[in-house]
Amino acid sequence: MQIRSLILVAFVVLISCAPRGEIAYTPEPSAHIRQVFVGSTRGLDPETGAEYGYSRSETLQLARFDVSVPPHRSAGQLSYPLKGRKVDPRKDFVLAGSQKFSGPEPFKAELRRSLKESGGEAVVFVHGFNNTFAEGLYRLAQMGEDFALPKTLVYYAWPSRGQLLGYAYDRDSAVFARDGLRETLRELDRAGAKRILLVGHSMGSSVTMETLRDMALSGERATLAELEGVILISPDIDVDMFREQARTIGKLPQPFVIFTSKKDKALRLSSKIAGEPDRLGTLQDLQRVADLKVTMIDTGAFSTADGHFNVANNPALIRLLGQTGQVVKILEGDQTGKRNLAAGVVLSVQNATRIVLSPITALGSAN
Repeated sequence: MQIRSLILVAFVVLISCAPRGEIAYTPEPSAHIRQVFVGSTRGLDPETGAEYGYSRSETLQLARFDVSVPPHRSAGQLSYPLKGRKVDPRKDFVLAGSQKFSGPEPFKAELRRSLKESGGEAVVFVHGFNNTFAEGLYRLAQMGEDFALPKTLVYYAWPSRGQLLGYAYDRDSAVFARDGLRETLRELDRAGAKRILLVGHSMGSSVTMETLRDMALSGERATLAELEGVILISPDIDVDMFREQARTIGKLPQPFVIFTSKKDKALRLSSKIAGEPDRLGTLQDLQRVADLKVTMIDTGAFSTADGHFNVANNPALIRLLGQTGQVVKILEGDQTGKRNLAAGVVLSVQNATRIVLSPITALGSAN
């Protein structure tokens, strides 16, 4: 056991020292640009002095970043600038420009313009544990491309430490970050958003649920009513905590989709840290959430790398959920679409539905 522990520690240290994604601009952007609006409670990086570091800001920072999408890539591929590595705009997601807003009014004006072009539809993405600002930014641009998301993409960047050993810091930051997400959603509402899809990944799902809970407690139903759906991807949330959050929120925004996988190595580690058998993102027992109106989709058959972001990383799953239109059917609550999804197993108990995607379809992930 001692040798295994030493190997684990050495592995964690090695991973912690790996180069991380960073903000980088190119004078030669591609012809295709994705605009990403940003609401962030990240302050300065205390080590470099750069903006959008891991310190916590009590002031919501508002910005827009123009992300250059690399022309030579496949679905699921996400390459971006790493510290110490030369940028290649032909293969990397990289920045073509950016604008920081001095206050909410100019931010809302730009948002209003974008929302007009996207028919009032917006997607808000809340990144997860151990993310730099840049990594979450490029991830949203990649998902916008691969899933043909509406033009109005909004990235809520909360102050993650951006280190594998920063779990406790990130967990505290997830609580700190609730008000910032709440204000970002308000700004979207004020700018004229008609339909908002809220997406939380990993610990970002905790930020998402805590924010919805606070909004419900304060009676802020107008902004909640703008939510046309909530998606939690590999949510790093205690199951009992999720039930309590859902109970306080009351009527959950619909549809409410949870992507899970028992092969998620990151959540298995989180379970050990928390001393619990399950996180919401690894839950297999539908009975534990049967009274809640949720759709759980098990992507374990499509597990890629550590299995913590199958939805965006696996080309076969992206094709399945995107090109066949199944995501739209799920988000619209189409039960037929659910039952046809990859010829998977569908189980319904009370209000909840669980879909286990077919391992046969997953064979396409090797192509």
